[in-house]
Amino acid sequence: MRFKSRHLEHYRQHGYVVVENFLTEDELGKAHEEIDRLIPGWLEYALNPNKPKPDHLNDPPRTRRDNRFPFAGEQLNAITLHPDLRAFAAINAGHDDLVCEQADLTYKYQGHRADKEQLMHLDYTNHTLVYPTIDQQYWQTAYLIYYTGVDEGLAPTAVCSWQHYKDEILWPTSYEKHKRASLYENEVKVIVPAGSVLAYSMRTFHRGTAFRRAGARIGEFVTYAPSGCPWLGIVGWAEQGDHKSFQDWVETATVEERSLLGFPAPGDAYWNSEAFAGVAARFPGMDLRPYQLI
Repeated sequence: MRFKSRHLEHYRQHGYVVVENFLTEDELGKAHEEIDRLIPGWLEYALNPNKPKPDHLNDPPRTRRDNRFPFAGEQLNAITLHPDLRAFAAINAGHDDLVCEQADLTYKYQGHRADKEQLMHLDYTNHTLVYPTIDQQYWQTAYLIYYTGVDEGLAPTAVCSWQHYKDEILWPTSYEKHKRASLYENEVKVIVPAGSVLAYSMRTFHRGTAFRRAGARIGEFVTYAPSGCPWLGIVGWAEQGDHKSFQDWVETATVEERSLLGFPAPGDAYWNSEAFAGVAARFPGMDLRPYQLI
């Protein structure tokens, strides 16, 4: 098991953990070979920014079908479904009845459309139709696998420990610095060698930062979620969850219409007081009376 007890302890206290050199040299080398075939020129440029930029460098990663699971090859698929990624997610959820709900390559360079200072945010608005409660059985575990190393100048992801926010309900899901400076003042930048992994929760504030020098970085987002919960997962309707048109629809739809998209039905075990309050905050115009606890 590549996740040790110290990693689990850190995750439970802070909502994230970094495991350096998670991949073996052989796994990383084979992954590099497949990445070079999938997005030609990207790896070469990431390893040496003096090289020419690839012609398709501006392509948004998730619009390219070959950049999402299953990949053409064996190693990236094996890493995506690595038994230790599943095992760690199972520990977090308290059971191993899981599905892999996301797996896609992510890459950017200095000047790319994704090269910007993001707001501190939570990811759950496009990973669940409802709200991520503290009820462990519904916990999703997200990973960022680093296929190239990241230093201070290569747009490191910044994360903020749970210790710096004790909100009863995590809403809103993003903040500008002047509105909640403590999230930014207490952020930790993830600076790691290639082959490392960042694991984080849907309840963990984080953000992308901008490049400070020429270069590129390549990684993969992978997320595991409990199965049997159709309201979870970025590959389903939850992917639309952060669009206003979808929020408007949820607030006006009938109970039956929401259920057709996987919304937890009235009486489902999901509905506790925290879930009710969280969904009410996210969808203030929604009539929640049918879902109220009896």
